Amino acid sequence: MPLPSNIRAVMSRSALATILFAGLGVTSSSAWAVHMPKVPELSASALEPFTQSDKQVWDAVVMLPDGRAVLEAPIWVGNTGPQLSVRQTDGSFAPYPDAAWNAEQGDPSQRIVSTAGMTLLADGTLWVLDSGVPNHKADAVAPAKLIQIDTKQNKVVRVLPIEASALHKESIVSGVAVHGNTAYVADSGVAGVLVIDLPSASARRFLDRHPAISATRPITTPTGPVTTADGHLLAIDSSMIAVSPDGKWIVLQPPGGYLSRVETTIFTDPDVTPAAMEESVTQWYKTPSLGGMTMGPDGTLYWSDISTGSILSYTIGRIPRRLITDPRLKWPATPGLDASGHLYVPAAQLNHTAAFQNGKASVEWPVTVYKLTLPTTPPPT
Repeated sequence: MPLPSNIRAVMSRSALATILFAGLGVTSSSAWAVHMPKVPELSASALEPFTQSDKQVWDAVVMLPDGRAVLEAPIWVGNTGPQLSVRQTDGSFAPYPDAAWNAEQGDPSQRIVSTAGMTLLADGTLWVLDSGVPNHKADAVAPAKLIQIDTKQNKVVRVLPIEASALHKESIVSGVAVHGNTAYVADSGVAGVLVIDLPSASARRFLDRHPAISATRPITTPTGPVTTADGHLLAIDSSMIAVSPDGKWIVLQPPGGYLSRVETTIFTDPDVTPAAMEESVTQWYKTPSLGGMTMGPDGTLYWSDISTGSILSYTIGRIPRRLITDPRLKWPATPGLDASGHLYVPAAQLNHTAAFQNGKASVEWPVTVYKLTLPTTPPPT
C-alpha cells in the first residue's frame, strides 16, 4: 500500500536516465524468466464495477470471507472521513472497525493516524499498518504501529508499536505481510525491511538502503512519468511486500522498481555476514510500474500495472500473464482476492489526488473498485 509512502524528487530526468542505462549491463539474468505477454487474455466483460465513492480515493481492498469488503482511504493523498471503511453485503458503509478508531483527533495510540497497508490472515485476523505520517512531505506526528483486528468480532485486539530503533527519521512504513508470528514491513521513506516478532514486539531492520529496493526508476503512467510540482521525477522506495504461503520467501519492490525475492531464513541466521545479507536479494521479475500487489493462497502474485492500466499475474513457476488491459483502470492500486475466483481492484487515480497535484486534486469521480473474474484456464502457450 499500498502504494506509496513518500513522495520525493530524488534526481533530475537526465541523472535518472544515466543511472538506468548504466544499470542495464548488470541486471541479473534471473529477472528475465519469461517475458510478459502483450495481448491480454480477458475481454472487458470480465471487469465490472463492484462499488464506488464520490468522495474518497481508495487505494487498497481486502475481501472478508463473509462477503464484506474493507477499503483503505489513506489520509496522505487528501482523503477525509474514515481511513478504513467496511462495505457490508447490502452495499452500505461504516467506519472500520468503528468510528472511534477513525477519529481525526485523540490519543494516537487508540486511533488510525495514517493508514499505510493491510493484510488478511486465514483465521480472519486483519493487520493494519499505521505509518504515523499523515503528510508525506512532513515528519511523523505519531509512532508507527501495527493494529490487529478480529474481523469476526470487528474489534481491535492488539496495538503493537514499531520500535523506533528500527526506523530512520525519514522512514514511512508502507506495506505489511504476516506469516505465523512474524510481520514483514516495507519502508518507503528510507528503503529497508523491518522484521517484527509479533509475540515480543521486537523489530529489526534489514537491507537498509539496499539498491534493489530503492527508487531508481520513474513511476510511469500511460501519459508518461509522474513528476512533482516543480517538474522533478517522483521516486518512492520499497512500498510493496508479500510473503509466500509457506513463509520461506518475501517479495518486495518500489512502485517504479523491479520485483525482488529474499529467503526469510536470512533474517534469523546468526552466522550471516553483511556481504551475504546484501547478496541475498534476487531480482525476480522486471515488472512495470506497479500500484499494488497481492499474493494468492497458491503463491500466485497479482500486480496492478499503472503504466498500461493492466492486471498481471505471476505464478510460483514464474509464468507471467497479462489478464486484462482496460482504460477504466486508472492507476489500479492494491487488489484483494475472494475465495470464489475474483480479484477486486481500486482504480485509485492517485496521480490525480492532491498529494500528486500540488494540493489541487483532479480526480474523476466516482472512484470505482472493479471486480475481475479470473481465468480458470492455464496460461496460453
